[in-house]
Amino acid sequence: MSRRSSFIIFIIATIVMMTSFVLNFSTVTLPVSNTFAAMQNMYLALTAVIASLLLIKQKYYWLEMLGVAVITAIIIEVVVLGGTLMSIAVLYKIVAIAVYAYWIQLMRFMF
Repeated sequence: MSRRSSFIIFIIATIVMMTSFVLNFSTVTLPVSNTFAAMQNMYLALTAVIASLLLIKQKYYWLEMLGVAVITAIIIEVVVLGGTLMSIAVLYKIVAIAVYAYWIQLMRFMF
């Protein structure tokens, strides 16, 4: 992903989220709130940041990060939290790891 496309995605996502929170559009605000709630998990945050930093120079960065996200979300949900795989919480954890990976890449472009 190029520097320009990263910043365009960031600007569009920020505008959509801010507008949906102002207009109270629950179709967007509920998943965003659940994703940010999932991002507060210490194991998830630590794994996402470490994996992002280790894989940042890889050619297939996003494919590898999605693989790490799926495996990490399943392990956290089943082993650590004792939940089931048929939970929507696994999806929110996968998205949360992808958001961490995107932020790490965005910070790389900023510096």
